[in-house]
Amino acid sequence: MRLFLGMLVVGLLAQAAVAAPPPAPGMRLSSYEYGSNPRQVLDIFVPKGARGAPLILFVHGGGWSGGAKGMGLGKQAEHFTAKGYAWAVFNYRLVPDAAVEDQAADVARALAFLLGNARALGIATDRVVLVGHSSGAQLAGLVATDPQWLVKAKVPFSVIRGVVSLDGAGIDVPGIMAAGASRSAFYKNAFGDDVARQTRLSPLANLGAPDAPAWLLVYDSEHNMGAGFFAERFAAFARKAGVKADVVAATGTDHMKLLGDIGRSSSSVNESVDRFIDAVFRSGAQ
Repeated sequence: MRLFLGMLVVGLLAQAAVAAPPPAPGMRLSSYEYGSNPRQVLDIFVPKGARGAPLILFVHGGGWSGGAKGMGLGKQAEHFTAKGYAWAVFNYRLVPDAAVEDQAADVARALAFLLGNARALGIATDRVVLVGHSSGAQLAGLVATDPQWLVKAKVPFSVIRGVVSLDGAGIDVPGIMAAGASRSAFYKNAFGDDVARQTRLSPLANLGAPDAPAWLLVYDSEHNMGAGFFAERFAAFARKAGVKADVVAATGTDHMKLLGDIGRSSSSVNESVDRFIDAVFRSGAQ
């Protein structure tokens, strides 16, 4: 559990907002405000000339109280646009100025903005994969299991074709807190002591139709066995609910490197994520 909680501390090292880098040849970058709060900004990278490119929306980590979209501005955009996909990153409001419920609403609101401008952006309106890292995996998982967030944003739940959880935190909020995370300021400030609220905000507790139909849960098996335990637990419950869920125990990496491995062709983590996303979008092709 010490290592499991430590991953959140590491994630905060990249919390400063990072400006989007200039787009590489073959892709187009657009930046927008999706709300009135200064945190409600996003960047989207789309293959040049694309029409109906499937969308990958990245939800950054940072213990619900830190982090920024810059965490997803490594090699990912260049990699995924070369495959014909769009890659979007965004900031959301942070604890304690906002609640986890507000953060889930921001995920849905950012997605609603992108899909509402799909034609101009050249992206599909019905093929989305959410990729969440660390605490961002809890937010992505919540939006992909509890339909209220997309309903409020007027986004059809069916657009979410899959979810990738990278060293996910908060997949089973009450279970994780009972295992020791209640001593963590990150969890305490985000979820408090109300077990009913912790349960409402837990992707595991919200499993049961509708759910995103396909999940990939990747964890750092050398440093974060806590994430592995809860990933396997979530996958077992998901399968009982009729949802496809696979777990990958990554080696030769760590909490932040695992995210940076996405988009690097030499990485086995990247191979697993590529294989999953390609299969999801192939199965959802019109």
